[in-house]
Amino acid sequence: MITAPIPTNEEARLADLHALHILDTPGEERFDRLIALTKRSLGTSVAMISLVDKDRQWFKSSCGMGCKHQTPRGVSFCGHAIVNDGPLIVPDAKADERFVDNPLVVGPPHIRFYAGFPLKGPGGHKIGTLCVADSNPRAFSDRDRALMTELAEMAEYELNLVTAIEAQRRYMQTQQHLNRELRDAAEYVRSQLPEPLDHDRGVSADYVYISSSQLGGDMLGYHALDENQIAMYVLDVTGHGVGASLLSVSVQQGVRQNNHRFEPARLLESLNRAFPMEEHHNKFITLWYGIYDRRDRSLRYATAGHPPAALLLPGAGKPTPLGQPHLMLGAMNDTTYTTETLTLPPGSRLYLYSDGAYEITSDRNSFMGLEGLMRVFSSRPPLEAVLRTLREFQGLDQFTDDLSLVQMDFD
Repeated sequence: MITAPIPTNEEARLADLHALHILDTPGEERFDRLIALTKRSLGTSVAMISLVDKDRQWFKSSCGMGCKHQTPRGVSFCGHAIVNDGPLIVPDAKADERFVDNPLVVGPPHIRFYAGFPLKGPGGHKIGTLCVADSNPRAFSDRDRALMTELAEMAEYELNLVTAIEAQRRYMQTQQHLNRELRDAAEYVRSQLPEPLDHDRGVSADYVYISSSQLGGDMLGYHALDENQIAMYVLDVTGHGVGASLLSVSVQQGVRQNNHRFEPARLLESLNRAFPMEEHHNKFITLWYGIYDRRDRSLRYATAGHPPAALLLPGAGKPTPLGQPHLMLGAMNDTTYTTETLTLPPGSRLYLYSDGAYEITSDRNSFMGLEGLMRVFSSRPPLEAVLRTLREFQGLDQFTDDLSLVQMDFD
């Protein structure tokens, strides 16, 4: 018996085989049907798809090999076939010095005839064979060769389809993992949103937060600074997705923990220096930040590129915009901001919002705009009514941009 030589490209060949992720996998009907067809078409007692591993040949599907699922590579006919220039045809194994005393010839399944057609993996290397064998010597006709060539092409196609199926499976697993991660991230972002306020320090507050994708760039909040003062804010990071969302949460933490959180303009200047655009993929941030002090009923606020808040005074027929157009955060390191102050009489209502609340278009191509949103606010509607009006205006339930609305009522 002559053991088959090791191919010169053995390392690459094995890598090609292992890339299929098919070794030691369960049987599959598509391969079993192909082997049954091969055995019946060629009229042999044995047919199989044999994959030549480092030290063994393993059968993805076989007929006529009894209970064998693999044999040592050293006794395999297929080990010779993969180093052959074309198909390996052995009319009579007992007349071939390579196989005359091979255990598969002198013992079960007593192979005398063998025909093996190499199969290539996704990288083009010979990874195994589609082969037939019989216990009687026989000739191999041109018709047999043509038929086996076609069947081998079918087997090769099915084997390489495994790669596509595995890639799809891995893609789906990756997508499922990514979706879980995104859901977890979205839940974390929502966990940073506040609970409604009910007459806390003279203020009641609630909000609507809608992300146009699983993760958006808006963030909002309100929280006590001390026993008399409450901070409130809406911020918007350009873009959507993980990057914008992570940055919005980071800015929120900066708002809550900044040493200048009692001074609106100084807070904005500090955040402007902390989040330069060039260090955050050219994303900029807009922010409206205010502080209400119940002792003198003052509202101190500053804005950075964010649309003005809408203040509804008792008995007023239209809202007063609060906030001058200053440069967004992160654009220029030395930007200065201004704190403005006013007194809020009892019964005042303040709306904070992101640009997703007014940059919407109706199905008639009408644009809401800031003026349109201010008209919506004029009747002092609750948040549910504002949201319903915006959806009715655009004719859709889903918004194309993130939308944040905060309603603050002052006792």
